Amino acid sequence: MLLTGLAASTVYREFFDSIVRLATSEEYSYIIVSLFSMVITLYLSLRYIGFSYGVRLSKIIFATLLALFSLALYSVSTSLLEYKIQLEGLSFSLFFISLILLVYEPVTPGEIIPLLTPFLLIPLPAGFVDRLTPLLSRYIGRIAGFLTGVRVVEAPGFTQLEVPTPSGEVARFSIEAACTGIVTLSSIISVIPVLIYMVTFSSDKPLRKTIVSLTSIIISLLIGLLGNLIRVLLLVYGAMYMGVQQAETLFHYSPSLVYSFLSALIAFYLVNKYARFPPVITKALAKHTARDVSWEYVSGVFVVAAFFTLIVLALVPITTTASSVQQALVVNPPSIDDYVKNPEKYLSTTTIAFTGKQYDQYLTNVLGALAVYRVEVVSPTGIYQGYVEVVDTTARLHTWQLCLTVQGFNILSSWSSVVNNTRIVFIALEKGSWRGLLGYVILPVTLKVGGETVNMYTRVSLEAPGDPTTLAVSLTSVFANMTAKLVGSGSGVEAAITGVQPITLASAVIFAMFIMYALIVYSWVLIRKLVKR
Repeated sequence: MLLTGLAASTVYREFFDSIVRLATSEEYSYIIVSLFSMVITLYLSLRYIGFSYGVRLSKIIFATLLALFSLALYSVSTSLLEYKIQLEGLSFSLFFISLILLVYEPVTPGEIIPLLTPFLLIPLPAGFVDRLTPLLSRYIGRIAGFLTGVRVVEAPGFTQLEVPTPSGEVARFSIEAACTGIVTLSSIISVIPVLIYMVTFSSDKPLRKTIVSLTSIIISLLIGLLGNLIRVLLLVYGAMYMGVQQAETLFHYSPSLVYSFLSALIAFYLVNKYARFPPVITKALAKHTARDVSWEYVSGVFVVAAFFTLIVLALVPITTTASSVQQALVVNPPSIDDYVKNPEKYLSTTTIAFTGKQYDQYLTNVLGALAVYRVEVVSPTGIYQGYVEVVDTTARLHTWQLCLTVQGFNILSSWSSVVNNTRIVFIALEKGSWRGLLGYVILPVTLKVGGETVNMYTRVSLEAPGDPTTLAVSLTSVFANMTAKLVGSGSGVEAAITGVQPITLASAVIFAMFIMYALIVYSWVLIRKLVKR
């Protein structure tokens, strides 16, 4: 617990801050269900399995290498900002698992499942959400339009309902991620490990186990999808008879988390009711620890934990230093709101000017960003159209590849380059006779407001027609000028990362070799057992 708290308050502090922010949004509110699922699974593991206090060199080495490998993933997250939160979550999960392995020793496949529950805290990548949402919104919109008789407007990137209002006007409602049931889908994914765990320890035959688990999941999915469909129907009928503002106030922001929790509870209820579980005695009670375990044996666990703690305490300052010196645009606005409303004021340089800023309310709502602006960038190499997105965590940044595809663009190629220690992504596009290039860069921004320091992220995306190869050179110079203002993009970052890389790379290689060795040994033992039978 001490090491977990230390890691959460230092190295993984940004990850947990982002998790709290994401859990309050519609698309990622399933994280609350994930936390519920994780607690239930760990509770069952303690109740039915118990801990194993055996001290073996192989277990110690494996846990140590796993912790070092998690550090390797954390160092990668500082440069791959698109998946920063996901990589930090994966890093924390592996670190947490390494701590569990010090006192926990799975024997059967069912006992491995509790080790997988920390992965439920990792937010789904925005690309996964982006691929499901258009498909779900299309069917939800068609069903809602059929039941209410309103006109359905479908475009490659969105689905809208044209609803007549009491004033005689026609209002358009977009079927966004909150109304598609994607939260329900994500929540069911979150509770699947618990269902598998419960079914694993059931005494029923495999066919009955499969039927019970699949039935519970399907019914839960239907409840969630129907709940979100009813939500859309209430919004449409509310707008038809009460007006748009009243309908949005009453129905649009009703938390879909209610449907998710209801679906999860029904899944648990069905498994509990129709799956039979034999009484299980924990390992701690099954083994007469008072007779078989001496104080020297148990004290070895504390020695291992103390040694592991010293290693982590030595590595935390190095990792924290690498994170703290990460390059960022440091600004001193009068308030946080000033930067959110006027990011161009802080992004402009002596040779690059952001003009024609227009706030895009629709994209701000759909993408879940703090603010999205359409901008025009004037530079010595030309004038470019683009977007500026201000977010509090990179997990809110949706993928450009899918956004362009649903708009009818054909992606010819995609590549990246590094300028001023900042990754720039280029996407070559084609649509009919039009051909061009889109490039974007994600800028970490540190706001110093009074005595408070706030971390944000800003993605600047620029596009222009023409030859992609020629445009890449021009856009690179624009982004290079823009990222030259970043603080910490020099020897400080390189020195910190240089101090971490030898440890992380070596641990990653050794960890991979250890896994290969374990798989070979386990496979050989399994083959010998099968041959004897």
